[in-house]
Amino acid sequence: MARRKPRGEGDLRRRAAKRESYDRVLIVCEGEKTEPNYFCELRAHYALSTANVDVVPADGSSPITVVRSAIRRQKQERKQGEKFDRVYCIFDKDEHGNYYDACRIANNNRLTIASSIPCFEYWLLLHCEYTRAPFSPSGSRTVAEQVLAKLKTHLPDYEKSSSGLFARLLDNLETAKTRAARGLQDAERTGEDNPSTHVHELVEYLQTLKEKTE
Repeated sequence: MARRKPRGEGDLRRRAAKRESYDRVLIVCEGEKTEPNYFCELRAHYALSTANVDVVPADGSSPITVVRSAIRRQKQERKQGEKFDRVYCIFDKDEHGNYYDACRIANNNRLTIASSIPCFEYWLLLHCEYTRAPFSPSGSRTVAEQVLAKLKTHLPDYEKSSSGLFARLLDNLETAKTRAARGLQDAERTGEDNPSTHVHELVEYLQTLKEKTE
């Protein structure tokens, strides 16, 4: 897959924004639109500065490219005398063969993983229902398409490039966080991580980001 061009204009807008006293955070997403849209909308809802919370798509669509993009961006900032207090990598397990390598490299570089198994749509599904029934490929459908089909029983018009998702699901956000935490506990207890997600941990962190300086 061709590497996306650097987003110089976006970088200029970010640097022009006012830096606040709370943590500076980088969020690198596997998805080109769905995940960046969601976290940009979350950032706007909680009035977080774009100079503090930078949300960018990775240079490719696999876990390993997310991690490498995050490391590269982190190094660029350090060369300019800047730093991020936290760097989050948003990616799916899906059917990626490099998922565990990506997790290992991220941990070795002190990056925080907010992965979803099988995919980000499971986090969205938790706003609508709780399930720990494993997802798997069936017929011509991939495992991610199975999750998508389940989500569409609640959100028939959902598409992967959808915008406005955060506002649309906001009323059930706290419920989704509780369900996600419950699912992780069950995953640890049973040793079965399909399905599960860590996205709620990033959401909680961003919700309380301003409180760290108040």
